[in-house]
Amino acid sequence: MNPSVVEWLEGKDILITGATGFMGKCLVEKLLRCCPGVNRLYLIVRTKRGTDAQDRMKDYSKNALFGTLLEQNPNAFDKVIAVPGDMSALECGLSKENQQILKENISIVFHTAASVRFDDSLSDALKLNTRGTYELIKIAKGMKKLEVFQYVSTTYCNANVEGTIEEKVYPSHLDWRILLRLLEKDEAILDLLVNKLISTQPNTYTLTKSLAENVVLEVGNDIPAIIIRPSVVIPIMTEPLPGWSDNLNGVVGVTVGVSKGVLRTFKCAPHAVLDYVPVDVAINGMIGAAWAKRFHNDGQLSVLNQTYGDRIPVTFDDIVKYGVEVNQTYPMENYMWYPFMVLTNNTYYYHLLFFFLQLIPALFIDLLLKLLGHKTMLLRLNIKIYNAAMALSDFSEKPFKFDNSNYQSVSTKMHASDRKIFPISEKDYGEEIVVLEFMKMFQKGLKKYVFHEKEENQEKYLRMHNRLYYIDRATRMALLGFLVWKLAMWGSFLLNKYS
Repeated sequence: MNPSVVEWLEGKDILITGATGFMGKCLVEKLLRCCPGVNRLYLIVRTKRGTDAQDRMKDYSKNALFGTLLEQNPNAFDKVIAVPGDMSALECGLSKENQQILKENISIVFHTAASVRFDDSLSDALKLNTRGTYELIKIAKGMKKLEVFQYVSTTYCNANVEGTIEEKVYPSHLDWRILLRLLEKDEAILDLLVNKLISTQPNTYTLTKSLAENVVLEVGNDIPAIIIRPSVVIPIMTEPLPGWSDNLNGVVGVTVGVSKGVLRTFKCAPHAVLDYVPVDVAINGMIGAAWAKRFHNDGQLSVLNQTYGDRIPVTFDDIVKYGVEVNQTYPMENYMWYPFMVLTNNTYYYHLLFFFLQLIPALFIDLLLKLLGHKTMLLRLNIKIYNAAMALSDFSEKPFKFDNSNYQSVSTKMHASDRKIFPISEKDYGEEIVVLEFMKMFQKGLKKYVFHEKEENQEKYLRMHNRLYYIDRATRMALLGFLVWKLAMWGSFLLNKYS
């Protein structure tokens, strides 16, 4: 009988890239808390803003995410080793000495490092997402104890595929080898040709993640490799901290924009399903998939679509409906206006809405700020909102369908005890997952962990919320009255003119 996940990881050394990112932190926390027998976690950490890997790790464990872990085991981080490196550099920025240490000790690799910016230059995205994967695989080939190499991709790296996106690597229209050679010679040329090179891909992020999958397929064919593709990753659902997040990327940023009354219109197909996965569920799936690769390996590259939209479908309309309800109970502290949202998939209508609901109020408030001697900001903010909305529209304007049969099979292969510790399927949770309740946790988590709002001030926030509701309604009535009055004046003018 195969060992459980916890038994398998007993005494193992694990390498994690991207450990300082959102998913990376959650992976480190889960492994240390639920697999206390793990020997060491090696984290490749780059120097950032003059702070080296060792100094960055001093603040790492202070994150609220690790509170439960450190209560249970105050010495948990004694097993964590920060390895200076840079995943965008050749040889991952690792010294020869550290490369040898990894080759001698590592059994499992979780490669989560990535540039997730949609507006990254092609050269920067290639360095981290594609070349970084290539360089890491070259090092992994020398790992004497390697049991699993897991590359964390994204379901949307194949956003240009029509129909159902299957659990396989799709060939790219570009040869990654040629691009990496160009990158070495003249990265400026790559950036100049970016629009031609992207072709049907939405942006440099999806293109370079797709190319990285081809790297794993072609270069990693002689190591036990697996590709797992999470969909839209959102805050924690259950443990250790429901609602926890540490950034405002993607869906989290949109949610905050709506909750604070800054974002009032969004370009999307209202009835399209947003495929998402809570980060704790995504981490459980990554660990479970690594175990399944080790003990159910058919010798082929495994590809898994980590999606849930077919079983717990949530449309953009649903998100707005639930969001309005959640805001009435758990409003944010600082508002720009009473939260509301108008969704449309029509380009012309969207631009009309954006002009009246976003730009006109921004110009008006910026004018007031300037007259009062304050710094203007809303027009610049709305330009950023528009650019972000256009970038996201590639993923929000059409429905996506994913085959996830390989991913679903992981849960069925796991021991019953593992399914309790690392629940993957909605059935593993033992109760119905109620989206509205999760969105309440989501909102409370944002308020607590991102904006550090005090729970005892909730009554004050509710009073402000209700006050803004009446101001919003009064403003709408005034505008409606003005329009009716104008129409009446025009009608009277026309009657007098032609009577």
